[in-house]
Amino acid sequence: MEKNTINVPGVEGFAQPRTRRDFFKTLAVAGAGAAAGASLFTSKKAFAQGGGDADIFNFALTLEFLEREFYQRALDAGVLSGAALGVVTALRDHEAAHVDAITAALQGAGATPVAKPTFTFPPESLASQAGVIQLASVLEPTGVGAYLGAAPMIQDPGLLEAAGTIAGVEGDHVVAVKNLQGIVPPANVAFEKALTKDQVLAAIAPFLGMGAMPATGGPGA
Repeated sequence: MEKNTINVPGVEGFAQPRTRRDFFKTLAVAGAGAAAGASLFTSKKAFAQGGGDADIFNFALTLEFLEREFYQRALDAGVLSGAALGVVTALRDHEAAHVDAITAALQGAGATPVAKPTFTFPPESLASQAGVIQLASVLEPTGVGAYLGAAPMIQDPGLLEAAGTIAGVEGDHVVAVKNLQGIVPPANVAFEKALTKDQVLAAIAPFLGMGAMPATGGPGA
């Protein structure tokens, strides 16, 4: 079987950028890895029949929808500048690539991608650069924890590899956001925490409008 390798920058690139150019170059490399994830998904076996992996990835798809929409709204709000503008633009692009990759994988396997829910965000989260960064610091660790929690339930080894690739990029996002917060060192935890489905739902409940998370699958289900 052909081995697909995606190069994701290590946390050192986010934690200690030598210059602003180096910092944004590192984010660009992470973006290339996220985009390459689409080919990794489609080169693997189809999702397990009768739910299972398809339900898990539909759960993940909703989280990616949430992150992509928040970062797009943050950019549309026009409150970002400097390093924050570059980082949030990259985060939006990464989450969009994740949405596209997961959607294509589900469709290619004959599964129906979950519809994007209606999201609501606190007005203060989009009213200032500080508000955007604060909410990003909540969303990104939740995304990492969701992938870690779901990993033991993924049946297909290829899909597990693909999920790990996305989780790695999401981990880079956590460090990038901590960099914007001025946390030193930004890579300040040795182990990220796996979250159950209920924990993920509790974390994102304030942002769900008329839509809802998939009823089955997901972390800790």
